[in-house]
Amino acid sequence: MLGMHVGIDFGSSSTIMYVDGKGIVLDEPTMIAVDTETGIPIAIGNAAYTINGRTGENIEVISPVQNGIISNYTMAQHILRYYFQRLCGNSIFKPTVILTVPSGATNLERHTFLEVAMRAGAGRVCLVEEALASAIGVGFENNALSGRFIVNIGGGAVDVSVVTMGSLSVSKSVKVGGKSIDEAIRRYLRRERDILIGPQTAERLKICLGSAVPRREEIAVMANGKSGLDHMPITFEVTSTELYGCIRERLDVMVRGIKSVLEITPPELVGDISENGIVLTGGTSLLYGMKRFLESETGIEVFLADDPIYSCVSGAATIVRDMDFLTENGYSFKTVQQLS
Repeated sequence: MLGMHVGIDFGSSSTIMYVDGKGIVLDEPTMIAVDTETGIPIAIGNAAYTINGRTGENIEVISPVQNGIISNYTMAQHILRYYFQRLCGNSIFKPTVILTVPSGATNLERHTFLEVAMRAGAGRVCLVEEALASAIGVGFENNALSGRFIVNIGGGAVDVSVVTMGSLSVSKSVKVGGKSIDEAIRRYLRRERDILIGPQTAERLKICLGSAVPRREEIAVMANGKSGLDHMPITFEVTSTELYGCIRERLDVMVRGIKSVLEITPPELVGDISENGIVLTGGTSLLYGMKRFLESETGIEVFLADDPIYSCVSGAATIVRDMDFLTENGYSFKTVQQLS
């Protein structure tokens, strides 16, 4: 097939692209900054992330993918079009795209992903579930009879699935992820300490101090924000103990979703999972103590993927290099002419 072959993980937090023959060529925040009066984009990706929280009312920074699902069609299309143009330049051939989507996406949501990618410039698009792509990315064999349990904790959602024989047996998406932890930190500081912080500060505090289990030794960092009383700049100290308390509710939602999938999994596959363990992928799986937290809650051994941030796009890359996988497993490409 002529043209570029691209695998895309279009997530709530970041957009990661793989190009056949080149490897991972792009990893940038799924963000776009627009002029509020004209609606014209002024920054995308890293540039939009840099100005997020630093703009006036005339500029709005938008994350068009929320909880793993496209929530702003137009802005999502702007982002993908911009990246396709960067990758393909003046090529007359439109790219062939493998696009990962949440396992729990509805038919309407899946159609939106298809349409956005095609209107943005893709020639043909095939949707593959994130869980299946992640399973391939971490090395699960497509023809393995044994059931494997994979938990992909991303920025916007937790994708929980049981994979067997190259297909999904059971799957569910829980609409809570790394971004909801950031928001929990912001709400806590505003409610308990009258301190206002931006999204970048919240993310930094999560990375530095956040944990899924209590730390043996408390640590603290200094951060900058704004007083909620007089709106003046303020420098404050926050501890790991404070943040553990405020994000635990979000973690409990995650683990309830994971347990709900185990509850509806056939007994034979549950036996396989008990023997094989749970494989953890996604950027939020790197939160301190997440592996121990899930082991204590489920009673099942948990393994962190070797490269959890890129597991999903690595699976898409494998599929890009072996298109026979799609036909063998009932997947098909769509073109813009086939959209209804």
